[in-house]
Amino acid sequence: FVMIGALMFLGCPLRMFLRLGAGDLNAVFGLVGFIIGIVIGVFFLNKNFSLSRAYPQSKQEGVLPPLVMVVFFILLVAFPAVLAFSEKGPGSMRAPIALALAIGLVGGALAQRSRLCTVGGIRDAVMLKDFHLLTGSIAILVAVLIGTLVTGQFKLGLAGQAVAHTDGLWNALGMALVGWA
Repeated sequence: FVMIGALMFLGCPLRMFLRLGAGDLNAVFGLVGFIIGIVIGVFFLNKNFSLSRAYPQSKQEGVLPPLVMVVFFILLVAFPAVLAFSEKGPGSMRAPIALALAIGLVGGALAQRSRLCTVGGIRDAVMLKDFHLLTGSIAILVAVLIGTLVTGQFKLGLAGQAVAHTDGLWNALGMALVGWA
């Protein structure tokens, strides 16, 4: 359901903050929906909703996702012809593999160590009046805003935004589903 909502919005919660920082006002509708979805989720949590207890998984199950990623990485580096790549549009733009991998690993480690969570930040602000986790999302928004202003990429408006549609209702509904799920 999270993926369906993100596809309706054309982005995940992180991309929502990136779009906001770049001036995409369509993302405001997404943010409103996202907050509404999280508030609905908080309502369910307060009514003792639970997905039941977690069960330990085997080592094989834990190793499988990283193993699949390593296989795809090997395919990318050694046999790129077996993978399909976009020929035009935003999907065709790529960073050098080593640079993208290094930035992804460092960014992922920092996000994990700082407990960066867009949903958790808003949830904690609504449920516990604790704004600590929300600071990460705000920092991303401010950094992107500064970066787009400095580079001249800031484009305030609804129309003509990169990989975005202007249907506010579907932007809000998509992110409401993401926030709730």
